[in-house]
Amino acid sequence: MKEATGELTGSVIVVSAVALLTAFFFMFIWPMIKEGMQNRATCANAMCDNGYNDNWMAYCKNPNDDSGDYFECPFRG
Repeated sequence: MKEATGELTGSVIVVSAVALLTAFFFMFIWPMIKEGMQNRATCANAMCDNGYNDNWMAYCKNPNDDSGDYFECPFRG
């Protein structure tokens, strides 16, 4: 009986650790990854001018957006 209790305690600790790591990933890391993927997709479809600023960022706009707002994308050359 003592061995079974020890195995159960170890299993609870492992399950709790996995749950905490999963929660941390989906609360903090996944939103950053998702935002980066969306930004890269937006920049891939954007029309950029030939200039760039000091941070090697080009000024671009979305061809499907009629507002004419510009945003920065990594300069692609």
